[in-house]
Amino acid sequence: MSRIKTEKQQDILCLQGELDVHSLNDLWSTQDSILNGIKCIDVEQLTRVDSSGLATLIYFCNKYHVKLKGINPQLQTLITLYDLQPVINV
Repeated sequence: MSRIKTEKQQDILCLQGELDVHSLNDLWSTQDSILNGIKCIDVEQLTRVDSSGLATLIYFCNKYHVKLKGINPQLQTLITLYDLQPVINV
């Protein structure tokens, strides 16, 4: 059973669940198809993001030129701690 769920809503990709080292394979293996035509990734429904999940989000922002929306306080803390505001599209 996947720990991460994806749903496309027009040009927004909604992520739900846990984005961590255990769920990344699901996203990596389908990234070209799920991010095709996407302008924004909604991370509001993520219950957990570890450093590998954050690295994946940054990679997607840069490679696919997408923005993040719905950043919760925990994810914002990670972004701030790693000083990633300049490299992540919000």
